[in-house]
Amino acid sequence: MKPQREHRPLCTIELIAEGHAERCRGEECAFWERGCVLARVETQLADRPEVARVLVDLRRELEAGREIALEEAHMRFAHVLNEDDAID
Repeated sequence: MKPQREHRPLCTIELIAEGHAERCRGEECAFWERGCVLARVETQLADRPEVARVLVDLRRELEAGREIALEEAHMRFAHVLNEDDAID
């Protein structure tokens, strides 16, 4: 008999941002805190792939060991949200 593996869904933000995804890494993910913190906003991200892309990029940078200042993260989101709303 094979040992039963835990079912891990595909990463939602990768699917939204890139159209393909790896399996959820669970606790190894920078956005994991007693579960996926982004699961709560999944429906809003579904219509905002550019925001999901920013989140995927930030996660990859954090997981690579890069420190990201809160102000820098705010600027990235402001930039993509301003572009989305056609604000100059």
